[in-house]
Amino acid sequence: MRLTLLGTGTCYPTMKRAPACYFLSIGPLRLVIDPGPGAVARIAQAGLDPFGVEAIFISHHHPDHCADLVPFLFSYKNCVSSGSRRDIRIFAPKGFTQVFDHLTAAFGQWIMDDDYSVLIDEMRQDKWEIAGLKVRSAPMLHGANAVGYRFEQDGGPVLAYSGDTGPCDELAELASGADALLVECSFPDGEGMEGHMQPSQVARAGIRSGVKKLILTHFYPSVDTDRVGDIVASAGYEGEIIIGHDGMSVTL
Repeated sequence: MRLTLLGTGTCYPTMKRAPACYFLSIGPLRLVIDPGPGAVARIAQAGLDPFGVEAIFISHHHPDHCADLVPFLFSYKNCVSSGSRRDIRIFAPKGFTQVFDHLTAAFGQWIMDDDYSVLIDEMRQDKWEIAGLKVRSAPMLHGANAVGYRFEQDGGPVLAYSGDTGPCDELAELASGADALLVECSFPDGEGMEGHMQPSQVARAGIRSGVKKLILTHFYPSVDTDRVGDIVASAGYEGEIIIGHDGMSVTL
């Protein structure tokens, strides 16, 4: 299982961190998680194929986590030969079908074609399985019906992803015993915003879940990423802490 972090930032524009985007390779399976603005170009820049994916997973429909879906579909229609196209599978929270209907109403023929379909599975507390991979979703403490995901390979590693969330029981349960938790760490301690995490809260989530490794992401500029790992450790988390940055790959 190989996780490539292509966007570890937020809606706040910075030179160092793009909005959310992650690419997960599990054996022959390729998955895109949260295609935020610029995701398609960043996937290609990393030498990965944005169109050879089994599915796209969206944690919630805030633009910094899904806005590149339109460029993805526009490129898919116009840059992939008709004989190579297949249906596109999207997993997203409840209500995303309505969001997608608005997108197709706005862009119509520019993003859709008759020789493939876009199949949307709305997730809340649901399960999905294909080719030895089990995926489970759980509701998170955030807007837009946000969910987190747990990716579990038969006989292999387990990765949990928080998406955007504040501290909640569901996150600890979703990540329970996982090899790694890709977790948002949006603001410094004492500067929180409802529906987001601070370093000490990330530490508590790691302790409660018993996860072996924390991969921190979704940083606003106010987070001191040179010190945030030490802050998480000083709050009691004893596992490995990885400070995510754009372009990083982690093998589990």
